[in-house]
This record gives sequence, C-alpha cells and structure tokens, in this order.
Amino acid sequence: MTLIDRKMKFSLAAICIASALNLTACGGSGGSDDANTPEETAKDTTPNNFTLTAIDDATLNTQINSNTVTVSGINTATPISIEGGEYAVNGGEFTQSEGQVNNQDSVVVRLQSSSTFLTENSATLSIGGVTQTFTVTTLAEQIIDDGVVQVDVNLNMKHSVGGIETLDRQKYITIHANNLENGWGQNDVHSLDAPNELGEDLMLDFMRGYDVYFGRDTGSIGWNLRNVSQDATKPGFVDETSASQRGGDVKWIYDNGTSYKNVNARLVEDRMQDMIAGGQQHPYWPEGTLIKPVNGDPDWAFSQTDTAQEPFGTATGHYMSQFLANFFAQSETDMGQTKPTYFEVMNEPLYDLTTDREGQANYVEPLKVFEFHNTVAAEIRKESKNDDIMIGGYTIAFPDFDKNNFQRWEERDKLFIDTAGENMDFISIHLYDFPTFQNSERYRRGSNLEATLDMLEHYTYLKFGQVKPILISEVGSSVHARVNEDWTPQRDAEKVLSITTMNTQFLERPNNILKVIPFIPVKAEWGRREVNGKSIAYSSRLMVQKKERDGSNDDTWVYSDHVNFYKLWSQVTGTRVDSYSDEIDVLTDSYVDGNQAYIVLTNLEFEDVKINLNALGVDGNTLDSISYKELSYTANNESQFIEETLTELPEALTLPAEATTIIRLEYANNIEVTESNTEKRYYATTYQQAINANQAINFTFDDVSVNAQGEAVLRLGLGRDHDKSLSPVVAVNGNLVSVPSDVKGYDQKQGKTATGRPNFFGVIEIPVPYDQLQASNTVTVEFSDTGGFVSSAVLQVFSTSVELSRH
Repeated sequence: MTLIDRKMKFSLAAICIASALNLTACGGSGGSDDANTPEETAKDTTPNNFTLTAIDDATLNTQINSNTVTVSGINTATPISIEGGEYAVNGGEFTQSEGQVNNQDSVVVRLQSSSTFLTENSATLSIGGVTQTFTVTTLAEQIIDDGVVQVDVNLNMKHSVGGIETLDRQKYITIHANNLENGWGQNDVHSLDAPNELGEDLMLDFMRGYDVYFGRDTGSIGWNLRNVSQDATKPGFVDETSASQRGGDVKWIYDNGTSYKNVNARLVEDRMQDMIAGGQQHPYWPEGTLIKPVNGDPDWAFSQTDTAQEPFGTATGHYMSQFLANFFAQSETDMGQTKPTYFEVMNEPLYDLTTDREGQANYVEPLKVFEFHNTVAAEIRKESKNDDIMIGGYTIAFPDFDKNNFQRWEERDKLFIDTAGENMDFISIHLYDFPTFQNSERYRRGSNLEATLDMLEHYTYLKFGQVKPILISEVGSSVHARVNEDWTPQRDAEKVLSITTMNTQFLERPNNILKVIPFIPVKAEWGRREVNGKSIAYSSRLMVQKKERDGSNDDTWVYSDHVNFYKLWSQVTGTRVDSYSDEIDVLTDSYVDGNQAYIVLTNLEFEDVKINLNALGVDGNTLDSISYKELSYTANNESQFIEETLTELPEALTLPAEATTIIRLEYANNIEVTESNTEKRYYATTYQQAINANQAINFTFDDVSVNAQGEAVLRLGLGRDHDKSLSPVVAVNGNLVSVPSDVKGYDQKQGKTATGRPNFFGVIEIPVPYDQLQASNTVTVEFSDTGGFVSSAVLQVFSTSVELSRH
C-alpha cells in the first residue's frame, strides 16, 4: 500500500465520520437503530511492498535461503503462493503449496541453486497480488592450479586448544617400554645372546638422540608378583609384609645397582615422568590361574570370592595396590623408580574373556568385567600412598562402536561408562589399522578415528558434565596377511606409517588426550613363538637382527624401520600456531620455537598430492634455511625416510601417498607470535540419534562463546550402511549450510586394493559461517533415507584476534 493509498483511505473515513456527526446533531428522529452502528472497516489484502535481496556467488547445487520478509499493511488473512521455489511462514516448514498470511507474519523463500557456474535460478513470491523475485546466481568457476592444495600457516598466530598451546613430546613421542626394559640389554637371554650395534648405550642413544619418552609397562607387575608370598592367614591374597620387603629391595637395587642396566636407567629417569602401568588377564582375572613363586613357595591363585564383604576382584586389587604403594618412589627423596601416573586395571580384557570365549562355558559377561574394574579401583584407592594415581580402563582392544548398528556400543562401551565410568579417571583404548583383514582394508585412520573419539568425548561429556580424558595406550597396525611371517620391511612400513598418520590426528586433541603410546616394544623376545615348528619373532619391535634384514649370519641387533617414526619427529617442538588446509585429506599442524618453525603435512590419500605452502605472519624476517624430513612408501611398499635441505620453498611441494612431511623453516630473527586463535569444542545436548527419512534431527549447542571473528566447523559422526547417503540437508539457526562430499581418509567402502569396512562410521566436517553462530544454537539434520545413526554432534569453534584470510 503506497503513501497516497493510505492518505485516500484516511480522507474517506474522515468524511464518513463527519457526515455521521452532522446527522446526529440535526436530531435524526426518523432513523432506525442501525443508524447508530459504526460502519465495518474495509478488508485490506494488499500488503506493503517488500524486497527479496538477490544473492551472488552462491555455492553450486545448494538450498539457499532469502532474507526474512515481514508482511505489513494488511488487516486480514491474505493469499500467498510461490513459483520456482518454496516459502516458510514464521519459521515453519517450507512448502510449495498456496496458503495464507496475516499482518506481521515473517516469510523466508528457499530455492536450489544451479549446479553450473555463473547460472541464475529464481523464485517468485506472491502475497495478496504483490510479487517479488528472489534471484540466486552461482559463483564463477575457480581456476585451481592443477589441483594444488593450499596450506596456510600463520606463524604469528598462536593456536590454543582447550587451553593447551605447546607440543608436549612427553605425551606424543613415546615408546612402549620403560627404563628397565630387558630388551635394552645385550648378550643375554632377552637378546638371544647377541650384541647391540650400539652396545650398552642403546637406550641412551635412542631416548636422548631422538628425544623420546617412556610410555607403558605391563610386565614388571607380573614379575614382582612371583617374588612375593601369599598371605598365610588369608588365602588368595598377597602378604603385605612380603610386598613391602620385596618393594624395598627393588627400590634399593634401582638406586644403588652398578650394572649398566641400572646406571643407564637412572640417567634417563627424567623421561619416566608419566608412565602407564597395568595388568594382563592372567593371573589377575580370578579364575584359578596359578602364580608360580620363584622363591620356592607353593603355587597359589587370587581369591575368587564374590560376596558383599569381598566383591569379586578384591584380592587382585589388593595386590595392585601393594605394588603401586611399595615398589616405586613415593617422593622426590625416596628411593626407587618414578611412580606411574596412570594405571590400567587390565589390558584388553574383553578380547580374551568375552570375544574369544563366545559360546563357551568360561564366557565372561562384560558387566562382570566392568564391576571388577570398580572393585580393583576401590582397593587401590584404599592405600593413601596411591592418591596420586589415575586409574582407568577398560583398555578396549577394538572400539568398533558401530558394530551391529551400534549394539556393540550399547552392550560394551556405553555399559562400561555407565557401570564404572564414575570410578575411572580416564578411558583407555587401543587404535589399530587393519590393512589386511579377511580380504578387506579396515583403516582406523581418517574419519573413523574421528568418529570414535568424538562419540567417546560426546557421551562422557553428557554423562559427567565434562569429557572423560582418553588414554591411547596402543597405536599401530595389525597386518594379518603377514602375522606368521619372518620380519619384512613391508610389514614395518604398514605399522610405522599408520602410527605416524594417527599421531597427527591425535595432535588435534591435546586437551582431551592424556598420552599416546605407539605399540613399539624394544626387542619383544617375550612374544616369540613356535609356528609349525618354526621360531617366529614378534611382529612389532624397535630392534631386529641384521640377518633378518640381509639374510646373513650376523645376529647383531640394529634398528628396525620403526625407528623412522622417531627420526621424523626428532626435533619438532614449540608453540602451536594456526595452520589450515583447503583439502580435508591433507592434515596440517605447525609449531614455532624461537626463530624456527615446524610445519607438519600428512597425506591421507592413496595418491600423491601437490601442495602450495603459504608461510604468513613473518614480514620483514629473512628466511635463512629450509629443510624437510619425509616418511613415505617406496615403490615396493617399504618405508622410506628422506632428509634434505632446500635453498628455497618450491612453488608446489609433492606430498607422496600416505606420507608425512615435516618442513623446518629457520629465520634470521625470532618469530613474533602476537595474534591468537582459541579453539573450543562444544557438544550437543543429545547424541546418537536414529536416522529416519525426511525427518529432521535437532541438536542444540548452548553457552557458545563467539568472538568478533573466527571460523567454525560442525562435526557429525555417522554410522550407516554403504548404500546410504552421507550428505544430509543441514541448517544452523535456520540457515542452510553446504555439506562437503569428502571425508578424512578413504571412503571406508574401498581401500587401495580391496574392499573397506563393512559399513561407514566416520565424521563429516561441515564449515559453518562464523557470523551465524550465537550463544544458543540449533542445528537441524535431515536425510533422504532411513538407517543408521548420527552418533555425535560437535561444534568446533575457532575465535581469532584478527580476521583470517585463507587462500
């Protein structure tokens, strides 16, 4: 309605009112009662003009929403219709059908953008005869330089994740051993009576030379059990006096022993500051497995009593408590080896007790194992000396949460958290790639690892109000096709590249991960076994004998190819700085230490990629030298470590398939880190939602802190069959966002040469415009087909001190 229209209506009404007043003043005695009733207001269905703002540079083939229009200038219900799109009234569902609107209703138009570049699509909205057209034009085709991946590194911008801003090598660069590991020695039974190429200095050379930290020990608790006595008055329990005496002897020898084993152990004590200790199933699971003392005492077994006064596992917990309280230094002035920081109740219990016993009489229900965890933890905590120990489990061998449409999660992992989670200080898991498993390639690295950790974080956050810390006490690769073979460089390559790649992913969660242990024992002669009359060495180990490599008779112990992991990471340290890749399959992480920068690039693809590296934030600082280290496959699938120096950064770097490259930039002056990027993860108020076709799943993210500028990513965990869609329609606070079609790593359906996992379980990562975020956010997710679950919903928010510009 125009201003002239409004004036005309007002004038007519004024004339009518004036006439009525005049009639009343003249008496009007001859009129009827109806003459005193005010005339009805005329119905007005013609709204004021409205505007639908055109949108340019829209993403291809995406549902695009218009600006919100508020209907005004009408006084009754008015027809509304659309051609070429859909409309929604007052935030309701979008429709193409004709309808009605009232004054002050809000209307939003939606249409699908074209699937071709620089193409216009339009929708015409009509309200009460007034029409406007909403036009959406797609972006121009971007010319990409031969598919080169753009990597930006803002060397002047600190990247803090949950308050952590530096690389903690003690957490990530570790070995599955301690400083008294027998495998460090030589010319004894633990080394097949053969020498080390590095002699008695093997441990010192390795730990100091590559800047490595000790990680995990599950053996010494068993050896010491054989050196203590059973309580004569309480069968099935360790004698406390015996444990105290044996512990005192062990501590004295550690401090005063003169063998090179003890001397060297004391020299690297600083690398033992957050060790993991724990037990195996046998003899700690109380089912009669005999303990065979070395002091001549009779064999005995842990008590199997299960009463209210002595719950099942009490005797096991009692010994573990005595071990932790008596066999380690309790203070800086006390004798003995540094006390473990973390204690795992049992290593991979369900693998042995449940999975391998399916259908057998000795099958153990998972619930009984989880209640056992509670009992052991309570016994350990009864001893005040153990107040500083963090206790956890259940040390999951195969965290396949999605198995049988998430029944595995319900029956095991969720049950453990619900049963014992409150008494656990951390959740302990093992993560392995399976390059060859039943004629398939089941890689953990990539999106599956992300979904596993996101689901664990999300559920524990909902359960306890905060994420339960995660301890990853084994990482590696299990190459089933070579399980009973002699040492091969190809098997080493599969293992070391899996470790390297997953380690890069773990670096993204420094606030929620307590420690990561690559499963690399030293010599692992404890794992040697007879197969068809042939002696087969353990598959994962830091050391091999020369004759295993070259077929000679030389039995000297030398490094296996596992050492390449440590060579690659040997120098990296410093403050984490902002880095970004425009390709999800190229992972990047960067650190600044004085005048040096370390840029980590990992390729999840099965083929080479080209990378354009943009080192930003160092204006006026001269680049003096460039070097890089690279761990990759050779043409015959062996691992290859390369270290070179460059005179300048090339226009494009080639990152080989599945490789990790670490580039070191050295500048003339210290790099000034003056800006900040603060990352925080928010977890939706619900998780694990079933997917039904064309039914919206709603997630709410509350108390989100939003800065003036930054970036955001919505992470949706999905568990679905391979024939189901991974491309839902997603809206954040009513605004549709574009859902990428790619995920980290392979698609899980097809590997390099064989089929992949039985179904998809991974995370899709969806960029969200930062300016669409608010304190409370609603996310709607809708699929076109039924099946599976949205397992987790996490909002990753990056708030920056200055606006970022990405190439």
